[in-house]
Amino acid sequence: MKFTTGIVAFFALLFVGCSSPRLAVNPKWTSAPDKFTVIVSEPYVANSDDISDDFGEDESFKKWSVAYLNDALNAFTSVPHSVRVVDDNTFMMAQLPLEDGFIGVPLPVKEKMEGLTGIVVCVHPVRFWREISPCHNRNGGCINNKSLNLNVMYSIVSVEDSSVLAYGGAYDRSSFTFAMTKGDWENVVEGIAKKIVEKTPLQK
Repeated sequence: MKFTTGIVAFFALLFVGCSSPRLAVNPKWTSAPDKFTVIVSEPYVANSDDISDDFGEDESFKKWSVAYLNDALNAFTSVPHSVRVVDDNTFMMAQLPLEDGFIGVPLPVKEKMEGLTGIVVCVHPVRFWREISPCHNRNGGCINNKSLNLNVMYSIVSVEDSSVLAYGGAYDRSSFTFAMTKGDWENVVEGIAKKIVEKTPLQK
């Protein structure tokens, strides 16, 4: 099975800033499905100590991330959905046109698609990292100069039609001053959930 996108001109390309999604949506996709499935790879976290501080074991974090993505989507889509974790080799990275170049997005591998039907949202890779921005406050003490960041690549495909309906990359960040909390993890997952369905028929 090969997923097709049609010619470049067939897509409406929507461009926004770095904190918002960079995406392409097939303009002929105008109707929401009865349901859809999200398949997502296991998240990569740059600093494993961040997981233990807020979730304890890695397995607890993985279970939380799937459950919370499912819950977060409820705020941005009224279409029934489910989320499941899959192996990285469920996806192949394809170079598809975006802006004046190309972007690598995940498409499902035929041999790994057993049981998948209808509209499928593919999310891979999933990368969390924490960073500290330079502080230029001469009086000392910076506010919100630390952040938790989340970046994903995604595609939305129709299994029956073997077609790509939308694809892109999404980034979100949650700023904090002192210690990172579970609320920061929730913020970035919610931000990504919003951007994955944004500008598509899945959006409320």
